[in-house]
Amino acid sequence: MPMKYSTQGAPCRAVPRQPKFPLVTLRLITDGTAAEPPSSGGSTPPDRQAFAELFAHAGTLLAILDSQACFVAVNPACVRVLGYQPEELVGRSLLDDLHPHDPSSTVRNAAGVAGWQQGFVELLGRHRHRDGSWRWLLWSGSDHWYAGAKDVTESIRLEHRVGRDPLTSLPNREVFCDELAHALERHERSRLHLGVLFVDIDAFRQVNDGVGHEAGDRLLIDAAQRLRGAVRAGDIVARLGGDEFAILLELLETDHEAVTIARRVLAAFAEPFELGGGPMAVTASVGLATAHDSLHSAARVLHEADIAMHRAKAAGRDRFAIFNADLRAQVERRLTLERDLRTALAGDDLDVVYQPVIRLADGSVAACEALIRWTHPDWGLIAPSEFIPIAEENGLIIAIGSWILERALRQLALWRAMGADLSISVNLSARQLADDGVVATVGRLLAETGVPPRALCLEITETSVLPEPIRAATRLAELRASGVRIAFDDFGTGYSSLRHLSQLPVDVIKLDRTFVSALGRRDARRSRAVLIAVVTAARELGISVIAEGVENAEQLAELNRVDCACAQGYLFSGPKPAALVALSAYRVATDRQAGATEGATPPRTGARAAGHPREPSPR
Repeated sequence: MPMKYSTQGAPCRAVPRQPKFPLVTLRLITDGTAAEPPSSGGSTPPDRQAFAELFAHAGTLLAILDSQACFVAVNPACVRVLGYQPEELVGRSLLDDLHPHDPSSTVRNAAGVAGWQQGFVELLGRHRHRDGSWRWLLWSGSDHWYAGAKDVTESIRLEHRVGRDPLTSLPNREVFCDELAHALERHERSRLHLGVLFVDIDAFRQVNDGVGHEAGDRLLIDAAQRLRGAVRAGDIVARLGGDEFAILLELLETDHEAVTIARRVLAAFAEPFELGGGPMAVTASVGLATAHDSLHSAARVLHEADIAMHRAKAAGRDRFAIFNADLRAQVERRLTLERDLRTALAGDDLDVVYQPVIRLADGSVAACEALIRWTHPDWGLIAPSEFIPIAEENGLIIAIGSWILERALRQLALWRAMGADLSISVNLSARQLADDGVVATVGRLLAETGVPPRALCLEITETSVLPEPIRAATRLAELRASGVRIAFDDFGTGYSSLRHLSQLPVDVIKLDRTFVSALGRRDARRSRAVLIAVVTAARELGISVIAEGVENAEQLAELNRVDCACAQGYLFSGPKPAALVALSAYRVATDRQAGATEGATPPRTGARAAGHPREPSPR
């Protein structure tokens, strides 16, 4: 069998390997069947004239080489391919004009190994043109040391473009993941470490929205250049998409080397960027993940770096975070919760609890808010603030939202059949609001349960509206046209709540608990003034007001002073199972009125319904 010698993927390369074209591929024939290579004074083919004509007029670059890979003869096609006259190449080595960043030294050394003197099959590399440019040539050899070269520069360029981000000219995600996978294979056989930096430009969307997309593109191009300048020679910088970049760090003796590079990356953003409208300060968040064992796949390392980047962003941006054992435990818990949440939904193992909304005029129950609860078989009660974001991210929130809505409407139908004049509130997430089927789903469930549309109130938050306010307003108008009411939940926590109040089709606003918690204090004057302004504005717009998070009598008294219509909170009742709410629907009003007239002491501040924590946001 012939022995094959290859330098493909050699570690000495200083530029990224092309995804399908190796920098240099060299195979030698060593099966002993080769003829002796010709020399400058060697023999000629039997049909000398035919060979000479073919050699001289062929459109392909043809050459005869000696045992040291030096040109003995070259046909005139070399002028077109490399720009040299034939006599200029005779005596020069084929290997001397290979690109210095190709692993050419290894190829040159191959000229001394056994088998080189008997010829080569294929050689792909960059050769210097007379004008100084580089041309990719694919050499095909024979066992008589006759060789032909095909110019494949355009094919290589096409391959380069396919694997490159067109804006920054950096490798794209596909190429980066391919490089990372090969790097992991190499490092599995060594004691050196490998690291990945995940870089995300902070507040990039504000640059696009505030300065324009052209400035955003300029920022990405400049950021790519700065990143290339911050890393070592041989490190691969890639653009994954949007404002996300990744850097592959190989040959790390310690993790501290990766930390040093991460600091240099952050420092690269220290100087303002010139984006046309003047200098602009831009920062980045960086996540670092390292691979020390064979258990890491390319997808896993990149994902871990991504998680670390989000940790850095959550910690305040303009910093880096390292994926460590604690983060790994959090990821494993998250993956377990995601898997078990699907199982719980399929097995009907989720619960719905209900918190009453009280009319302050007479203490009667005006409505109930439906809230989801999940008791994990191993970890007990899981806070909605932990599992709802997971459902939002993976899309499971669509199915969960439909499940809650159906349960709540069926329970409301039972209460109304018992004579309770109640309505029900159900939270609508951003993902549900964007779902094209939400209007049809709501209509179908109302029809199936027989609940009047006006008895259903769908609650949204400002965060669910901000991504696409025009589309959100259209969807809310469609829902409202079907007869259901719309509530603006956690009102006052966003920067533009009042503006949205005048633009969105809203029937109810729910004052966030942060407003209510300040009432009753000595410094409550500002909060009371804001509360009065909101209640007055809502009344002028024909919008009802519900105060959330009422926990003590002082807060209740302040709400009564400003004529707030309804309230909700642990002063009245925490979230309860449906059976308890059904039994206490009228007693809550009676007991509250009796307590007010008889001087009964309301529950202490911060009292909680047993087994049910304060409802977080989102929920």
